[in-house]
Order: sequence, then C-alpha cells, then structure tokens
Amino acid sequence: MKNPLSRRLLRELRQDIGKYIALFLFLTLTTGFISGFLVADGSMVRAYDESFEKYNIESGHFILEDKLPDETRAKLEAAGVSVHELFYKEATLDNENTVRIFKNRSEVNRADVLDGCLPESEGEIAADRLYLENNGLTIGDELAGLKITGAVALSDYSALFKNNTDMMLDANKFCVAVVTPETFDEIDENIHLCYAWLNNDKTLSDEQCRDKSDELGEILAADCGISDIVERSENQAISFTGEDMGSDKAMMTTLLYVVIVILGFVFAITTRSTIEQESGTVGTLLASGYTRGELIRHYMAMPVIVTLIAAVIGNVLGYTVFKDVCAGMYYHSYSLPTYVTVWNAEAFVKTTLVPCVLIALTVYLVLWRVMRLPVQSFLRHDLRVRKKQFVPRLKAGSITERFRKRVILQNRSAYITLFIGILFANILLLFGLIMPPVLDNFKTEVLETKFADYQYILKTPTLTENESAEPFCLASLEYDDEEISVYGIKADSKYADFSYLPAHRDNILVSEGFLEKYGLSAGDKITLHEKYGEREYTFNVFGTADYAAGLAVFMDKASFNENFDLDMRFFNGYFSNERLTDLDPEAVSTVITEHDLTVIADQLNDSMGFMFPLMCGFSLALYMLLVYLLSKMIIEKNAQSISMLKILGYTPREISSLYNSATAIAVGVSLIVTIPISALIMKWLFYYYMHEMSGWVSFYIAPWIWPAMLGLGAAAYFIVHLIQTKRLGKIPLAQALKNME
Repeated sequence: MKNPLSRRLLRELRQDIGKYIALFLFLTLTTGFISGFLVADGSMVRAYDESFEKYNIESGHFILEDKLPDETRAKLEAAGVSVHELFYKEATLDNENTVRIFKNRSEVNRADVLDGCLPESEGEIAADRLYLENNGLTIGDELAGLKITGAVALSDYSALFKNNTDMMLDANKFCVAVVTPETFDEIDENIHLCYAWLNNDKTLSDEQCRDKSDELGEILAADCGISDIVERSENQAISFTGEDMGSDKAMMTTLLYVVIVILGFVFAITTRSTIEQESGTVGTLLASGYTRGELIRHYMAMPVIVTLIAAVIGNVLGYTVFKDVCAGMYYHSYSLPTYVTVWNAEAFVKTTLVPCVLIALTVYLVLWRVMRLPVQSFLRHDLRVRKKQFVPRLKAGSITERFRKRVILQNRSAYITLFIGILFANILLLFGLIMPPVLDNFKTEVLETKFADYQYILKTPTLTENESAEPFCLASLEYDDEEISVYGIKADSKYADFSYLPAHRDNILVSEGFLEKYGLSAGDKITLHEKYGEREYTFNVFGTADYAAGLAVFMDKASFNENFDLDMRFFNGYFSNERLTDLDPEAVSTVITEHDLTVIADQLNDSMGFMFPLMCGFSLALYMLLVYLLSKMIIEKNAQSISMLKILGYTPREISSLYNSATAIAVGVSLIVTIPISALIMKWLFYYYMHEMSGWVSFYIAPWIWPAMLGLGAAAYFIVHLIQTKRLGKIPLAQALKNME
C-alpha cells in the first residue's frame, strides 16, 4: 500500500516554496558550474596527458654556447637518448614584445594547428594562438615582419614562460612561433643553440628521468659550455599547466563539499524546526504505529529530492553551458591543444552522488538525535534532548533587550550555523576583494624598488660609450632548490639605492621577499649552491635590501668577484635608464625591462581578473541565502508568539525589533568576528600557496577592504531584512489560537 505520508511532500513543498526555490537555484548553479569545471578540466587533462605521446614532447632540453660536438652527441646517445636540434631566434618587436621563432617541427615537440595552416613559403609564420588572441592579431596580419598563416599551440609551450625561472607565464608580451627553414635562416637575430632529448626508454619513472638528466648534465659540463639544462618535469612551460589543472580540480571539489555541508546543516536545522512545529502530529503518528525510521525517511525525503534534482539539472548545465565557459577560462590562460569533451564519471559522482549523501547524512544525524525522544515528548511539544538544560537568568537590560537575548539563545544552533556560513562566505569574499590590491601593491613595490629602466645581462664583458650605464655582476645560485639572483654592485651605485652595502665578502643584503619566504632575519647564515656544480657559498645575512622584483642577495662588486674567483674588473651586466644601442647584440644575453619585472601581476590580472568579482558574487549569494533561510526559520518557529504579540497590540515595527533585530545582532557580531578570522585564514592560505611556487608576492590587505566587507554584508542583510519584515506582517492573528493546550 502506498505510504500516506508521501502525500504530504507536495504540501510541504508548497508551504516552503521560497526556501526550496532558493536552495534549488543555489545548488543547481553551484553544482552546474563545478560539474562543468570538472568536465572541462578532466577533458583537458586527458588531452594534455595524451599530448606527450601524440606530439612527441621532449624529455628535456639544454642550451649550449657552441654547437654540440659530434663526439659529445655520441656520448649522449650512448647514455640512452636521442638528441634533436631546436634552435631558435628571438625578435623584439616595436612594442618590446618578444617572439621566439623556431623552425617547423616534424620530429619532436610538434605543433597543433588550431586555425589556418603551418607556414609553407618564405615570409610566413604561424604563431601561438593565445598571444594572437591577447594582442588582437588574426590570420593575414603581420608579426615580426612576417605574414601570419596559422594559430598554433606548441606542445612544449602550453604555458608561455619566457624563462624557466620566471615566477609567472606571460601570454601578453611573449610569443612562440614557427617558420620554414628558409625563413629562419634569413632572420637577422642571435641564434640560441637549444637541443631537445628524448629518452629511448619510455618506461622510466620521474626519479629515473631526473637521474638521466643529471647524467647528461655531467657529460655536457665536461665537454661543452652549457647555459641551461632542464628536465621535462622541471620545465614550467610544459609542467605548469598540468600541475595547475590538478590543483584547480582539488580546490573546486573542496569548495563544493564545504558549501554542501553548510547547506546540509541548513536543511537539518530547518527540518528540525518543522518537526518542532509538527511535534503533536509526529507524536500521534508514533503512537499510531509509525516507526521512527519511517518518519526519519519521510522528513529526509524533501531535502534529498531537492538536492538530487538540482544536482542532475546542474550536471546537464555543466555538460552544456558551463563546460564551455570553464574551457574558455583555461584557453584564456594556457596554450592548450584541441580537446574533446569526454564523459567524466568522477565529476558525476562528486557533483551528484556525494552531495546527496552528504545532505542525507547531515539531515539524518540531526533527525536521529531528536527522534530518540519518547512519544510523550512530541505530544507535549517538548523536544529538548537534554532535560536539565542550563537556562541563564537575564536580569540586565530592558524587557526588549532580554527578549532579543532569549530569541538568540533559543535559536543558538541556527546562529552557530549562520556564523560558520558567514565565516566561509567572508573567506571567499576576501579572496575576491584582496587579489587585485595584492597584485597592484606588488606592481607598485616592484616599480618603486627597481634599479633601472633596463638591466642588460651580458654573455661576456662588453664596453659601452653611454656614460650613464653602470656595470654590475650577476650570478645565479640556488637555495632550497629555488633560484636566487646574486648581485655584485658598486658600493657607491647611483642605481641601487641601499643605505649601506657590506664590503666584507661573507656579508650580504637579502631581499625582503627572500627573508619573508624562508623565515630568515639579520644575523642568520644561509648557504647557496650551484645548480650544475657542487660548490657551495655560505654568507651572513647582514641586513635587508629594499627590492621586491624577485628573490635576490646583494654584495659589493669586489666581494662578488672575490667570492667567485673572478678578475676584479669583471662584470656581466649594465644598469641603465636608457637603451644601450652600441652593444653588440651577440654579446647581450637578456634585457630586463619594467614589464619583465611586473609580468606576474599583469598576467594574473589578465587570466584571473574576471574570477575575482565572480568569487565576490558567489560569497554574497551564499551569505544572503543563509541569512534568509535561517531568519525565515526563526520567524516561522515563533509564528504563534508573534501572532500573540499582534493580539496584545504590538505594532509590526515593534515585533520586527524583537525578532529581526535579534538576527541582525547575530549577523552583525558574526561579521565583526569573522572578518579578522577570515583575514588570518586567507593569510595562511596565501603564504602556503606562495611557498609552493617560485618567487614571492607579499600579502597585503588594502585599508578600504575592511569597511567594504562590512558594507557589503550590511547591504545584503538589509535586503533580507526587508523580505522578512513583510513575512512578519503576513502572520495571521488566528495563529495564536493553534496548538493551544
């Protein structure tokens, strides 16, 4: 026989239609977006993983100062690898953008053509799709004086890192491209002797691949002048994309589960409130022979049904609308090959089955606790789980103040859930608000502490006739497997504005970011070591250098040359506020400009800027949903008392001051308390993330963020307050006559 209780579900839905519509829409949009994200992420991860074999991506590469001798090539091949030329030239455009140009690839690191075709004739070029998109270039336009024939994705540049040591990719001012061999030979730029190797044994583990790279490095260091060697897993241009997509997946899944658990408690608290209002009916049903299990399943049904329908519709939206939105987010950040959407069973489980289980489990635990009470408790409308509860005597304050305190104490479980929800919403809101100021502050600090408009890094000491240029020394060492720039600067430098530069060879100044990242301070000792050698250098941290553009240490130029066993006249760089046009291009290794120093801020603003307001909107929606549902529950729970107050002559405004003001106090206290807590949590998360990546960006909260968070919270609550004030006015006077004993 059909269960008669099932007929109550539609009536319950009609009675609480506002609550269920709000929860349904929020769950649908949340699961839809995250489902679409996981589907796009899974499809792209699969395309990314398959690209290693499909496009024959290198096992690593090295750059030499001279061409690879045949004898050394033979040694490398005897070590179990095949070596391929990947020579490139770099063209600097009028807007100071850099185009790294390769020959068409056929054996290793092949290109995926996304639009147009590869160059077939002289004067043609196929360039990276993302760079073309960011700079408004299309097929038929010119790039570096060549006609664009296609938009491509080079398989070894899924993330556009100009240098492997850069903190961030640069898809706005750095481009990779391919041309025909004939066109390549005609380009009048310095050639970079880059070679890629492929391991003959494709079954090597990551650790074995690193060991193989070390073995090749030893061979090359003995025979050649090696500028750089990078194993595939350490190549940010290749590995950064895969690592980022993996971390995004974990972050989105965690976000979904936290939201679901919070909403689960909302479902549980509101369902318990419904049982309290219907306690007499529940007691009658229990006395009539219904089991507690049957009633628990009945009251669990609507939350689970709403969650299931929202999750199913959300998945449909995820595979249709949101999937393309999320794929567009990735394509706007990375130079990915063509991907095909694949069915993602994991996404279905995470966004459909797991939310239903979490909601069901949370509601069940609350219902099981209250359903343990004897039948008499339901019939008496006394659902206190603990009979001997401590009820504080409220003596201080007026009757109105004591009434509000009593409302808060009676609904403390709802307000505790509200507090937790507001804390989580504020963490998301703070993330959306602080990131633009953090990036702007970083950019400002970098520009204020930069040495010069141009830093020329030389291959060999080269003289210039520009009298404003100042020579300096630069080396690269490692600390905790992170590259550290070591500067040797003139004691009376007109560019490096340090109050004091220690003359002793063992004393150094350390950039603030270096000290902050590794918890160092003046008086500590640090040991830096060579990347491709075994030499180590131990220094005393003498003081702090005001330099924000990277992790660096500074010493006197004479101390630098003494430490590195160089001639006292040696230098390999120039500081200058003017372009040095008389330098031999063959002698210049790198030119560092203002953009190179601020690329991390520019790129993050470009690729993630749209996510910050999205995160703010999501957090405010969650905040308003929680306040609306819990304040609605409190009003409905006290409907009989509110009706009695109306009979006694209280005006709607006075009644609102009792009940809505209690919620306003709880919301206000929650906002004030959770904002500093969310700042501490955000700071910890920020530092954790920065420790996992190269370089350092200081945590910064702009002063306007504190009042902005309070203002947004207050404005959102005011909207809910207006809705609930109208709800108070709709409670009939006859409500006071119901359930009277």
